[in-house]
Amino acid sequence: MKTKKNSLVLGLLALIILIFAGCGENVVATVNGEKITQDQLTLQVNELKSSYEQQGIDFTGDNGQKMLASLEKDTLEQMIETRIMLQEAKKIGKLEAPDVQEKIKPLKEQFPSEADYNTFLSQVNLSEEDVAYILYLQDETTKDVAPVSEEAVRKYYDENQEQFSQPEQLKVRHILFFVDDGTMGLPTQHSDAEAKKMADDVIALLDEGRDFAELAKERSEDTGTKAEGGLYTASESGTVPEFYAAAAALSVGEYTKESVKTDYGYHVIKLEEVIPAKAESFDSVKELLTEQLTDQAKQEKFNQYMQEARDKAVIVNKLEAK
Repeated sequence: MKTKKNSLVLGLLALIILIFAGCGENVVATVNGEKITQDQLTLQVNELKSSYEQQGIDFTGDNGQKMLASLEKDTLEQMIETRIMLQEAKKIGKLEAPDVQEKIKPLKEQFPSEADYNTFLSQVNLSEEDVAYILYLQDETTKDVAPVSEEAVRKYYDENQEQFSQPEQLKVRHILFFVDDGTMGLPTQHSDAEAKKMADDVIALLDEGRDFAELAKERSEDTGTKAEGGLYTASESGTVPEFYAAAAALSVGEYTKESVKTDYGYHVIKLEEVIPAKAESFDSVKELLTEQLTDQAKQEKFNQYMQEARDKAVIVNKLEAK
């Protein structure tokens, strides 16, 4: 009887341990019965948070906490989507080790190094096998999507001419002096009068025969172009209006005889070359455009498949109500 009693006590203790272990998991979602725990979610959120912080995003304060809560919800939604994809893929078939390597090979070849590839896997928080299954699912569910016809490609080309044309561009050199009273966060601060005088002094040196590129390297405050002697290719849509208008008014080889004021400060500009507008012919873009439109059709088919799979899935998301 004593042995039986001890066995009963041990069994009860084991059951209690299992119950508390289950509670300790702190499940935040289930997908068709498969659990996603708070620990798994936190790990992925922290990796994304660290990446965003390196880009200068601040998660402190009330706004930061709201952004973090939103990031957590978005990340959980992505984890749910990934679970559905993996579950659907494994319904279709099993991948053996050689199959996994075959599936990931084209993806792996897109990365310059093994380290870059491993960084990618870490960022998406997936194993090679997971990635292979997702690629397998995409391939299997879109294999009946035929290449887009030449007629459809031609129609797209004709209706989207702006995508295949390049407007006139101006190759210029410029020297910039910032105007900033300390509130704009620019690399250097000058009053309007100080920046204008510095630009006018450069014009005086150019009038004396100094080389524009050398002066740009010596004096320009535009760190993005000064190492190249101020060289910059300007388009009308991508350049502030005052700058482009002043450059367009020059003849090749001329520089502005008066400094040019923009929101950044004062510029001295020299026109080096006018690059004429040009349009890409249909034949030159047909192959690439066919591939892009076919990939788009496959993506639409896959999105439809995934929406149907999600609609059928039994999903419990405990963060939805928060």
